[in-house]
Amino acid sequence: MCGMNWYREEMERAEEDLNRLNELLVMLEERYKLSPDADPSILAGLSSDIIAVYKEIRWRKDMLLTPKSPQDK
Repeated sequence: MCGMNWYREEMERAEEDLNRLNELLVMLEERYKLSPDADPSILAGLSSDIIAVYKEIRWRKDMLLTPKSPQDK
């Protein structure tokens, strides 16, 4: 079984690899029954560490999918 440190390390290794970030999200979603609109009762039973890692991976993925403005270059 993978611990949160493993997910963090894999997230760091993934950097801008959208496919790997998606794989990590799927693994977390399947293992912990997570989703962007997860039932609050499911979230209440999870540690804050699990939720924080999930949110961080989603944030990284969203940042990669967000078009950059010309001013950001």
